[in-house]
Amino acid sequence: MNTQAFKKIILEAPTFRKRGQIHGEMLRGLIIEHQTRWEEDVVRSTGLHPDAYLDGLLNETNFMPAIERWTPFLLEEVRGMAEGANIDFRYMFARQLSDEEPWYRAEKKLPQTRGRGCSSIGRDASDDDVTMIGQNMDTPTWYDGHQFLFHHKGPDLAAEVMSFSLAGKLNLCGMNSHGLAVCCNSLTQLDYSRNGLPEDFVVRGFLAQHSLKDGLAFMHDIEHASGQNYTVAGKGSRAINLEVSAKSIAEYQLSSEADRVFHTNHPFRNTDHSIQTAQVAAGQAVPGSVSTKPRYQELAARFSDKATPVTIEHMKAAFSSHKGPICRHPDDGSNAITLGCIIMELGEKPLMHLAPGTPCTTPFKTYQFEEDG
Repeated sequence: MNTQAFKKIILEAPTFRKRGQIHGEMLRGLIIEHQTRWEEDVVRSTGLHPDAYLDGLLNETNFMPAIERWTPFLLEEVRGMAEGANIDFRYMFARQLSDEEPWYRAEKKLPQTRGRGCSSIGRDASDDDVTMIGQNMDTPTWYDGHQFLFHHKGPDLAAEVMSFSLAGKLNLCGMNSHGLAVCCNSLTQLDYSRNGLPEDFVVRGFLAQHSLKDGLAFMHDIEHASGQNYTVAGKGSRAINLEVSAKSIAEYQLSSEADRVFHTNHPFRNTDHSIQTAQVAAGQAVPGSVSTKPRYQELAARFSDKATPVTIEHMKAAFSSHKGPICRHPDDGSNAITLGCIIMELGEKPLMHLAPGTPCTTPFKTYQFEEDG
């Protein structure tokens, strides 16, 4: 990405729908370009016409009741984005299903472009340090060039939200002004639900909460659509790592004494993987990341020893590592790219350190809620 073109965009309006409309109007050209890239990927990987693929995806899943039950305000935002960009709502909605598409395609035995897979690190608060969590957001290469930082402001919000995301997409990860933050790594091995709340809505639903206690209650109350690893935290808290399936949530810890956690894209504690087990037994190819264990081993080599501090600089160095590879480039053979690296400090004034590209080459910039720049 040309990082000089990267922007923080303030979305300030009285309602979610209006903020969505502003988003859609402001980024209409890029949203249409991103939709076109998605359509081209559908044709290239599945051989299906995008309209036929979209009909199958939406007719054979049932996410809307869960969204209307737990995050109706975000559905309004998506409707607003479609209106502002002047595109079909169905296409806009489908682009909020990036973690649901892989298991849908696997279930339908449809080929798919590989490239998803993220790495995350968290550190507990202590007497000397604030809570800190961060991640590399790894995506298919065709996502690159459409990333933005969105700052959501409005009287209907429980808290302001800063979300690293794409043109026309609710979010990838982020934090709110109460010091609540979330990172996410796909766990495609875990059981999914065609009736659950899609991952994009889960992340922003979590960031709509007032406190970590409320955020954790939200995570446990909903039915999840996709297997996911969430690293969540609040001001003065532990960095909590949750392996989530459609059936259960299991917390992953290095040990009960550890003051840190790290994760990639394979589960340790959650054993709800009956769907994938059946698919493998039937000789079916299933989605997954071949680099997940090498990336985890690199993080373990850097952070397993408690004597090694987990600082911003240590996190930046780990996220920039080409062992694994943690920092991912299109030429590594995986069709993946690290779209951005995000590290969030959850002190009295939450800070987001963001490199909107591969962190080995992209400068970090620090953002806070009090600034409009």
